[in-house]
Amino acid sequence: MEIGDFLKKNTLKFLIAGFALGVVASGAGAFFTSVSGSPAFCGSCHSMKEEKATFAASSHRALACTECHLPHQNLAIYMTAKATTGMVDMYHEVLRDYPAKIKLSPDGVKMVNENCLRCHSATMDGVYHSATANRDCLKCHRRIAHGSNHLEGGIKVE
Repeated sequence: MEIGDFLKKNTLKFLIAGFALGVVASGAGAFFTSVSGSPAFCGSCHSMKEEKATFAASSHRALACTECHLPHQNLAIYMTAKATTGMVDMYHEVLRDYPAKIKLSPDGVKMVNENCLRCHSATMDGVYHSATANRDCLKCHRRIAHGSNHLEGGIKVE
């Protein structure tokens, strides 16, 4: 049997198999994307143990870490940022060089502020405060997601 005849006879089977494989891959990707943004996953790294503990006691504990710590403009930006931050976190986890107190970068502060306003825009519509002009929610509400008694995080190096 020639390859052309084989493909003609089995084209529909290949299309169905390819579609099924695509559905399974998409579902698995969505599942792992969701799981890898959860507090359980993020807190599994030694350096994030204290952040996980303080987050578990916060009013935002039902949210995924990615709700605040990743951009939500569109899927491409979200996935690029997720991959980049995941690689950076893994790099520092492997090298065990996270600082004793993990702090947000200036870009991280901007992203968290944008996400505060994304979720709380209805609340902020009727509020005027000097922080709203600068879009700096963290100026007054820094301890909302990780508690008011922030514990020391990072990796303890003997």
